Formats: sequence, C-alpha cells, structure tokens
Amino acid sequence: MFKSPIEWLKELIQELIHDFANMAFDLIGIFMLKPTDLSKYHKIQAVYDFVFSLSSSLCIVFIAWSLFGIMLNHLAGTQSRSISEVLTKAMIAFVLSASAPWLLKDVLLKLNNAIVKYFLDEGLDTKTLEKFATIPGGSGTGFAFFLVALAIVISFVLLGMQYIQRLGEYITILVFSPIAAISIVTENFDLWSVWWREAISVIFSQAFQVALLWLVFNLLTGTEKLWDYFMALGLMVGILKGPKFIRQFLYSTGAGKMAVGLAGGASKMAIYRYAASRITKK
Repeated sequence: MFKSPIEWLKELIQELIHDFANMAFDLIGIFMLKPTDLSKYHKIQAVYDFVFSLSSSLCIVFIAWSLFGIMLNHLAGTQSRSISEVLTKAMIAFVLSASAPWLLKDVLLKLNNAIVKYFLDEGLDTKTLEKFATIPGGSGTGFAFFLVALAIVISFVLLGMQYIQRLGEYITILVFSPIAAISIVTENFDLWSVWWREAISVIFSQAFQVALLWLVFNLLTGTEKLWDYFMALGLMVGILKGPKFIRQFLYSTGAGKMAVGLAGGASKMAIYRYAASRITKK
C-alpha cells in the first residue's frame, strides 16, 4: 500500500525516537540514575596525592612571598597584613587542603546521593524511560506529537552526555581542591570561594536534574496529550540548563551569595579572627 509523505515521515521519526531512546537508556541508566560513586576510579587518588604535594610546596612559596611583601610594606611605612594573619591562613589552608576530599565525598556528595536515592525509590528508573520508546503511533496521532517526542528523547541523550561532563568536572574539583585551599594564604589569588561555589553547583546539579526528571516521567506516564509533551519538553530544557542556573544563582543572587558566605566565607573568617587573636595573645 502506498504511503503518504506524512506517514513515511512519522515512521522515520518513530524509528529515530526508538534509537535515541535506547541510547538514552544506556547513558542515563549507567551514569545518572544511581548515586554518584567514584570508588571505581582508582587513579584519582594518585593524581590527588601529586597535586597535594605540589600545593604544599606552593604554600611555602606563598608564605614566603606574603612575608616578603609585609616586610617591604613595613619599610615603606604602608599598611599591610600582619604576620599572624599570614601564619593563621597558612595553618587553615593546610587543614582545608587535607579535609577537602572528606568535605566533598562524605558531606556534600552523600547529601546529594540521599536526594537522588529518594527519587529513585519513588519509581524513577530506566523502565520508565523504556515506556517512552513505545509511544502510541496510531493514525490519529498528529505529526507535531512525533516531533515533540523526538525532541524529548534527544534531550535525554544530551542529558546523559551532560552528566558524563559533570563527572569530569567533579574529578577536576576534587583533584585541584588542595591548590584552591592553599591559595587563601595569598592576598589577591584566593580561589577558595570560587572552588566552593563550583563544588556546590557540580555536586548538587545531579539532585536538581533527577528531581525534575522525575516530574517529566510522571508527566508523560499514561498520557497521549500533545500539551503534556510540550510541558515535558519545557522541563527538559530546564533540566539541561540546571547546572548553569545553579551557578548563576550562587554567583549572582543575594540569596546565593549569602548561602555561600554562611557555608564558607563567614565561618572561615571567624576561624581566622579566633586563631589570630590566640597567636597575638601569646
């Protein structure tokens, strides 16, 4: 029987939906729909140990440079930092560089994994995604329906690739955490606040995306309404933009800056002042 061009395109798009959905099963199922676990990446620790040794050497250089700057400012009669502040920051830098992996893996990552596990227990799995690959294809289904469905499964594939990128970003943040910590010794090269923001945005992007993905799957379950698919597509765009949104929130908004300040900067300055006062009294 001769098929019209529209029917031929529908069948072609259905095949593409099936192929992209299978690709998404692998990417999302393997990487995203499970708590983050880096224990299988054994070489990370070796790279971290090297960077930690390098950061220790840099800390000595930073301390010497800071003390030299204080001496020059003192000879020139200009105001500068005190020696106690530099030594206090150096001690805190060593503590932060040693504790950063614990902070990432045993605090932030465990909190993220707890949120992810909650939505997984609520029924978010690849079986739900498999149902999407068998969308109805009757003659009454409009051409726009297939186009929107194709756009959604393509966004699933992009989401899986984005999560692989997240793993790379997380490993980078973990490995270079000692250098970010040691940088607080310097006056104009403090990377810790940037590192802290990036750590939060990278780690909790999974929890943010999994929560919205759970909404998408629930929205699509058992529905053949075109409007529901448009809503799901809009949510998928929001999911893909999630990491960027979190970064913008942490860097731009007052609430984000306040949250970061309370978690990092404010507590850090309190430690500085307490330790400096103790050293001065001695």
